[in-house]
Amino acid sequence: MTFRTVETETRRSIRQARVFHGLRARLLYAVIGWLTRHATHLTFMNYGYAGALPAPLRPEDEAQRIPAQLYHAVAGQADLRGRRVLDVGTGRGGGARHVQVYFGPQSTTGCDLTAGILDFCRRVHRHVPGLDFVASDAMALPFAAASFDAVLSVESAHCYPERERFFAEAARVLTPGGVFLFADFTPADTREAPGAWLARTKAELARAGFERICFEDITAGVVRGLAADSDRRCAEIERRFPRGTRRLARLWAGTTESWIYDDFRGGRRRYYRGRMERAGALPERHARPARVDYGLTAELEPTT
Repeated sequence: MTFRTVETETRRSIRQARVFHGLRARLLYAVIGWLTRHATHLTFMNYGYAGALPAPLRPEDEAQRIPAQLYHAVAGQADLRGRRVLDVGTGRGGGARHVQVYFGPQSTTGCDLTAGILDFCRRVHRHVPGLDFVASDAMALPFAAASFDAVLSVESAHCYPERERFFAEAARVLTPGGVFLFADFTPADTREAPGAWLARTKAELARAGFERICFEDITAGVVRGLAADSDRRCAEIERRFPRGTRRLARLWAGTTESWIYDDFRGGRRRYYRGRMERAGALPERHARPARVDYGLTAELEPTT
């Protein structure tokens, strides 16, 4: 067996291990958050998007245009003016800030399971009126029923051990007719083709109590965004990550040298955005679950 064959098999096995899904992904995000805890100019953790038209951004937001445009593309699926918005899996808070600043909601609440990243969010975004951050398990949201008019989930649901429980929670905290705005990518392995992933996702959403479920394949825009933002991401990785971790960091960031990028470009991995509405009545079986502790709430808390 040649070295190239071994390398190819290793790459395939890593893909199939779903490095960026479930608890592995949550731990990786926590590690990256800790390594970049002092980088207050880095407020997004998504692959980004470059559509046909650029989003209208303030000069101070231009440096992170590509990841900001993904939030713009997802949040732009609904009129959020005067609404109460919840951003689940908010990460470093840049997306929640973007929604509050650019879409005119009454308020935006960002929630995340990792307590340390919320300290970062509160410190960096403290001057934005109407924006707050709450520690929360996505599968047991600490809010009363019908607390929000819109819920966003951008590139985070693949981290949740029980995604359908999260969908049920999103429906529970929404007002009847409230909108759920969703974006995520498919795994790139042989166990579930993108079409099967999409069908399963729609079925889970319907069972959770959503209707008018619409999805759009935005992979081409994500590929353009990754290509446009690759140099910036590589420079930040060289500056902030220890030498032995940079290859994994470039893979996580989807730089043009990574197989993540190749998967998107080659169609093995697809990226979807979706919009759906909470039905008037929810299934009784989706009563609010007790909070589940997955042991990550205090993982790698950054120092200030």
